[in-house]
Amino acid sequence: MSEPLRSRHIRLSTEADKVLCAIADIEDKDAAEMARLLLEEILLGRVHTLMLTARRYQGVGFSGILRDLEGGKGK
Repeated sequence: MSEPLRSRHIRLSTEADKVLCAIADIEDKDAAEMARLLLEEILLGRVHTLMLTARRYQGVGFSGILRDLEGGKGK
């Protein structure tokens, strides 16, 4: 069983809303569902990029960044 989805209220510019509706229409999805899918894709991609960047910096002495992103405790 999957986790329940969290509810968020957002406001979009008219232009962004038109684009969202067009994408939803092309994908044959409700605009709200399409917004959720797009936002999840962006957020999960962003955190993946941040984790990769943190691992790169870890090798040059910025190890605290990775620990903070992963929720580790400080010394």
